[in-house]
Amino acid sequence: MAESRPAGKLKGKKEMHWQWNQGQVTREEYRGAAWLCRDGVRKVKAWLELNLARDAKNTKKSFYRRVSQKKKFKESYPP
Repeated sequence: MAESRPAGKLKGKKEMHWQWNQGQVTREEYRGAAWLCRDGVRKVKAWLELNLARDAKNTKKSFYRRVSQKKKFKESYPP
């Protein structure tokens, strides 16, 4: 759990979940790892959206690329 990147936190959360199911880790420890993972992902998403909004004024291509990706993702799931 020492890694600061969300991907590292997610890996740690997955390992903690497995250990929690096996009874090797308490529920509180698992919940703490899950909270750290969610918090990290939330911060990175906010940072990405902030940078995207800031850069949309100068480079519209990246902004429309992001909107197009989100649209494709939403359309790929059935209603």
